[in-house]
Amino acid sequence: MKKFTLTTVVLAGVLLLAGCVEVTFPEPMPFNRRDRSFFPKNIRGVWHAKGEADNLEDSISIHSQYIDLGEEPLVLSDNSVLRKFNGYFVFSASDDDNGRWHVYFAKHNNSVLSLYEFDGGNDAKVEIWEQVLEESAIEKITKAGNSEKLKEVRLNPANNSDLRALINKGGLSHMGDYIR
Repeated sequence: MKKFTLTTVVLAGVLLLAGCVEVTFPEPMPFNRRDRSFFPKNIRGVWHAKGEADNLEDSISIHSQYIDLGEEPLVLSDNSVLRKFNGYFVFSASDDDNGRWHVYFAKHNNSVLSLYEFDGGNDAKVEIWEQVLEESAIEKITKAGNSEKLKEVRLNPANNSDLRALINKGGLSHMGDYIR
């Protein structure tokens, strides 16, 4: 199996377990930032979930070029990209089915690694996105046969200023924390 396929399988598994509405972007976020080829030394090591979070693994191990989730590693490549933005490490992973990208955020503070995502199942967060972005920058995809049940929200920020506004105005959802 190729690296990008492994990433897709792992992300699909996380999404199925969480039962969330997918949120995707047109390309890795943030725009026009350099891709990091290594995870920084200060976040490398073994991290254990703090408290209970249904959508997080009990522990993860971050190495120089991959994250070990226990089954399949998420390897930095052309289809899984690490960038830095607005105080966050931003991990973008390609969705091979539609060419869109899933984006996750991590903030490191001493011995705590906090994870965040855009959660399409959270109506309050979707309202924030609608306030920040132009109407044409949000596309809601519904499940086949059910015009009310959301399957995916496609966010298309025009630039990094829009992405920063989504973050700073409370558009991210906290997934949980890991500690060393």
